[in-house]
Amino acid sequence: MKLRILAAALSSIAAVIGFSDRVQAQNPEHLRNLLQTLECQECELSNIDINNANLSGSFLNGANLSNSILRNVKLFNSELVRADLRNVNLRSSDLRNVFLMDANLSGANLSGANVRNSRIHHANLSKTDLTGTNFISSELIYANLNKANLTGAKLRNASLYRADLTGANLKNADLYSADLTGADLTGADLSGADLTRANLSGTGLKGANLCKAILPDGSISLDGCK
Repeated sequence: MKLRILAAALSSIAAVIGFSDRVQAQNPEHLRNLLQTLECQECELSNIDINNANLSGSFLNGANLSNSILRNVKLFNSELVRADLRNVNLRSSDLRNVFLMDANLSGANLSGANVRNSRIHHANLSKTDLTGTNFISSELIYANLNKANLTGAKLRNASLYRADLTGANLKNADLYSADLTGADLTGADLSGADLTRANLSGTGLKGANLCKAILPDGSISLDGCK
């Protein structure tokens, strides 16, 4: 009986705020807490489907959201420190001013998401889809972006200090005035990228493709062109 009442309550909440028909979680009580209070730290929220939800200002530190579908979700000004976001679909979501320090986003889809002015220190973004993602003025210090797809990503004025970008796809990415001090771009594809005024001090570029990239001094690179 209690489970039926809880399921009915969740369905009502979903209907009111426009969630998908399929709202599931490993722990329904944790999901209810999130929807009612916008706080669910260290919670079990894997495999939920809450597209278009407004969760701005949420506290989800340490929460497990792996394999969830969160397209077009508003998480503006939220905290997801140490959160498990592996394989999460956050396509076109609002992640501005978010704290994602030490979060695990390996294999996630953030294509078209707005992650402007966010703190993403030491986060794992390996093999993530970041196509066209807006990281303007964000801090990706010591972030793991190994083999991430950053095609057309907006990284203007972003800090990628000592970030691991080995094998990453940065084709046509906007890195204007970005800080790449000590970053590892070994084997990365930077063809057509804009590196105007970027800081490349100590940056590893062995095997990187810089064909037609705009270099910090404004010149056009032919390195890697065939």
